[in-house]
Amino acid sequence: MGSSPNQEPGQEGSEEQRVEDLTAAAGRGNQPDAAEHQRLIEAAGRGDQDARDSLTNAHLDWVLSAARERADRGLSQSDLFQEGTIGLMEAIENFPRSGGSDFESFVREQVGRHMDQALGDEQKAVDDSRLLVQAAHDYVEAEISARRELGRAPSNLELAAKLEWTSQRTEEIGQMVAEARRRHDEEILQYLEAEDIDLNTLIDDQNGPDGK
Repeated sequence: MGSSPNQEPGQEGSEEQRVEDLTAAAGRGNQPDAAEHQRLIEAAGRGDQDARDSLTNAHLDWVLSAARERADRGLSQSDLFQEGTIGLMEAIENFPRSGGSDFESFVREQVGRHMDQALGDEQKAVDDSRLLVQAAHDYVEAEISARRELGRAPSNLELAAKLEWTSQRTEEIGQMVAEARRRHDEEILQYLEAEDIDLNTLIDDQNGPDGK
């Protein structure tokens, strides 16, 4: 996730401020004393939704603190806050049967774990994307090299042998490259007026220099 490339300047900052304001508003007047806090924990363990909501509002500051610590690691503070809030609610629900006695330590650990998992998932997605881009680059280079060597378009099996990939992987990456080329061509055509396109030249280019 992280900041969207289409995000307006200052939008991320406004999201962070919104989270700050939400946390402050939720905590205002929702800080129970020790006896009431224990009662809410026990009631939440019995499935009392009002008690769970009260505990959630009372401890959103824990979520905000954890989000600040992990900001700029791949997800925005607001994204981390959302993930951590889910972790907070799950921790409140699960604490009574966890066997633990330190509510704060348990909740903070679960909130942090939830955020760390989200960060790990985000990093994996980024790494996978980079690997796909590299694979596509390798595919195109092998395709060009094989075409020069063979004097024709290589088969999927010939490319697989050249790349030392399985036939299935070669086919999958080939489909991805073909789709990228199709989208690229469509994007170019969107900027061209019909009268700007010389169909005869376009056909000659597709057929090759010898017109075949």
